[in-house]
Amino acid sequence: MARPSRVPTVMIVGPEHAADYEFGRVGMEVVAQLPHAAMPFAEVGDTCAVGVVVLPPAGRRAAEAPRFAFSLTSSELVIVDGDGVCAPVLNVLSSDDVAVESCADVLCCLLAEPLREQPELLSRVRADFEEFEQLLLEGRERIDRAKMMADSRRMLGLDTFYQGLSDIAGLLGGEDAAFMSPVSRARFAALSRQLDRLSARLESLQNYALQVNGLYQEGIDIRQNNVMQWLTVVTTIAMPLTVITGWYGMNFPHMGLIDAADGYLLVACVCIVIVVAEVVFFYRRGWLRFGSRHRRR
Repeated sequence: MARPSRVPTVMIVGPEHAADYEFGRVGMEVVAQLPHAAMPFAEVGDTCAVGVVVLPPAGRRAAEAPRFAFSLTSSELVIVDGDGVCAPVLNVLSSDDVAVESCADVLCCLLAEPLREQPELLSRVRADFEEFEQLLLEGRERIDRAKMMADSRRMLGLDTFYQGLSDIAGLLGGEDAAFMSPVSRARFAALSRQLDRLSARLESLQNYALQVNGLYQEGIDIRQNNVMQWLTVVTTIAMPLTVITGWYGMNFPHMGLIDAADGYLLVACVCIVIVVAEVVFFYRRGWLRFGSRHRRR
């Protein structure tokens, strides 16, 4: 692929040298938000566009996500990058002789590069939740909860990334970016459509993850109900025995069976009969079949 006759002017500076460049009032305000931005955003004017791109954290906290700011005009692209995420991409563009006719095309390639691995990433996350679902359907009580939460956080970060990047692509691909050529705006419009497809797939995956989380929570509720049922049955069986022992613990002088030779044995037999009768009753009602799908009504 031949190199373009006009090489775009692209500069990468560190945050400590950002004040040496004239970004304008709005540009300086945007660059000042670089360390604290939570999602990608941009501001488009008549002659330039400035913005901040916050990449997915990739397992790290959101505050530690790699990010960079940019200032785009028709003749120059200045990138403020303290995390070193843009230089490797620009080196790849240069070594592969990718045809970029303008600075806007370079920026579009920078924004599109993180999307290359997104379909594979979403497929891996879906495979994880399919595995969780299979384990839950098999009755496994323990799954890798930490992995499930990590995948959920990853999807949350991707949702923020897709939405913010889609906003930037939509602004740069619209009529407001009049300083850009129609070809460059068309490239950003195509990037916006790609992000819309990824967002739709992510939304479907998030709904599926909610179903799997609901299935996991349902299993926890069933186990808690079984424990409470056991406690209820044991308490119910012990209640008549507690009443009998409390009754005969009052020590009145003329109580029945107090002076009988077989009184202790008779009371013990009555307690055993009560326990057996309760167990049979509970069993016939299905209250002792914990976790069983088929219970007698």
